[in-house]
Amino acid sequence: MIIGKRIIRRQKVDSTNLLARQLIAEGAGEGLVVVAAEQFAGRGQRQNQWFSPRGNIYCSIVVKPFKNPRDLGGMTLMAAQAASRAIVQQTALPVEIKWPNDLMIRGKKLGGILTERLASGEIIVGLGINVNAKINNYPQALKGQTTSLSQEAGKTFRLHAILKKILAELEIGYLAYLAKVC
Repeated sequence: MIIGKRIIRRQKVDSTNLLARQLIAEGAGEGLVVVAAEQFAGRGQRQNQWFSPRGNIYCSIVVKPFKNPRDLGGMTLMAAQAASRAIVQQTALPVEIKWPNDLMIRGKKLGGILTERLASGEIIVGLGINVNAKINNYPQALKGQTTSLSQEAGKTFRLHAILKKILAELEIGYLAYLAKVC
């Protein structure tokens, strides 16, 4: 097992990607997973803010591919496919991938992936997935274009079960990615 060798859980962080960077600087390596119940400075692509209230999945996974560490597009797609498979298996909802980094259901954004490469070779794959969020509590600018699993299915989901499945699918996807890159 690579992904999830070490899991750090926090109630509230600025950003799981930023905490992962800090932990890497302190010696953490490949396989680290940072999970937070809430983020107050979550980020998306192009430094867009990621609204991160409780009830959702926010995590960052650290990998260090030994070949082609500049391939952020491939890592992003691998993570999107893994997360999509896991969510479909857990919920039976019709998750689609909108390139390059969005998870969608029925034309609305369910989640996103932020992949960042460090000079030291590590890649941080950040995932934000709306699971049990009450979309009516979201900022007005996000209403109508954002959804959550609970909103789509009409029920709440166990965050731990979905995260566990996502990490398992990421492990499978990452090992396949490494096999193709060699």
